[in-house]
Amino acid sequence: MFNQKLWMMLLAGILTCLDYTASATESTQSSEPISSLDKRIDTGRLVDIGKGRQMYIMCQGSGSPTVVLVSGRSDSADIWSAVSDSAKPRPSVFEGVCAFTRVCAYDRPGTFTITKLDIVRIGRSTVVFQPTSPKDGVQNLHDLLAAAEVPGPYVLVGHSFGGLIVRLFASTYPDEVAGMVLVDTLTEMLYDELTPEQQTMWKRLNSNYSPVLDRYTIQERTDFDPSFAQMHAAPAVKIMPVEVITSDQPYDFSGLITKGILPADTQLDFGPIVFKAHLIAQKKLTQLLQGKQITDTHAGHYIHTEQPQMVIDAIREVVDKVRVSKK
Repeated sequence: MFNQKLWMMLLAGILTCLDYTASATESTQSSEPISSLDKRIDTGRLVDIGKGRQMYIMCQGSGSPTVVLVSGRSDSADIWSAVSDSAKPRPSVFEGVCAFTRVCAYDRPGTFTITKLDIVRIGRSTVVFQPTSPKDGVQNLHDLLAAAEVPGPYVLVGHSFGGLIVRLFASTYPDEVAGMVLVDTLTEMLYDELTPEQQTMWKRLNSNYSPVLDRYTIQERTDFDPSFAQMHAAPAVKIMPVEVITSDQPYDFSGLITKGILPADTQLDFGPIVFKAHLIAQKKLTQLLQGKQITDTHAGHYIHTEQPQMVIDAIREVVDKVRVSKK
C-alpha cells in the first residue's frame, strides 16, 4: 500500500515516539492533478458532528464490544488496513478484527495517506485549525461515535499520539470504555524522563512538518505542553483489560540525518536517550494501568503494520476478557 521510500519517511516518527508528518519531497507529486487525489474506494461515510463539520468513519464486522482504532498523528483510518510488507500475504489489523467483532476506524482532521504510487490522499474529515491536543481528539471522537450511532462499550486501540486520546477518553467517559490496547504509544512519562534541554530537542524534532504536504491539507499538529498537562490532570483510568505493545527496535538517527529527514545538528546519541526513556515510560504505563505488556515485538514504531497479527491477537484477547466479564 505504501511506497517504500515514503514509508521510511513516515517511519521517521519512530525515533521520537510520535508519528512524524512525512518529510515528503517533490517526488510526492504525481502525474495526476491534485483534484484526483481524493478519489478512492470508500467503505465508510461522512457523518455530521455539528458546527458545520463532518468526520469520516468506516465500520465492518458485527458483535460487541466495538473496537475503535485511533491512529497516530497524521495517519488516516487507512493505516489500519495497511501492512508494511506486501510480499507476505496476511490480514491487516482492520481486516483481522472485523472477523470476530465490530471494528471502526476514522479520520481525524489533518490526517492523510501516501499510496504506493506516491499519491497523497488527504483525510476525509473537515479540516480545522491546528495545533491540536488529546482533549480535542477526545471531543471529536465522542461526537463522532454519538452522531454515527456506534454502540458501546468500546475497546479503544491507540497508536502513538492516538494513545493519549485513548487514555484521556477512558478517563473522561469511564462508563463507555471496557478495554484498551496501546500500540507503542506516546506518553507524558516519556517526556518527564527527559531533561529540560532534551525536552526542547524532542519537541523540535517532533515539530518538523512537511511544507510539501501543506499543499494538500492543514496538517495535524500537536500542542505538546498542553497535551502532557492534560494527561497529568486527567482522572485515573478505571481498572479494565489493557495490553501495552512496545517496539523493541532502538532508534538510529544517523541515516535520517544523512538523508536530511532530521536536522543536521541532531545529536547522534539522542536516539538511544529517547528510546531508553520510551521503554521506561512504557513499563510505567503498564504498571499504572495494571495491564499486560508485550515487548518481544520484532518491530519498529508501526507495530500494527509490521506485525499486524500480533496486534490482532492482543485486541482479541482484550475483547474476549470484556465478553467474559459481561456474562
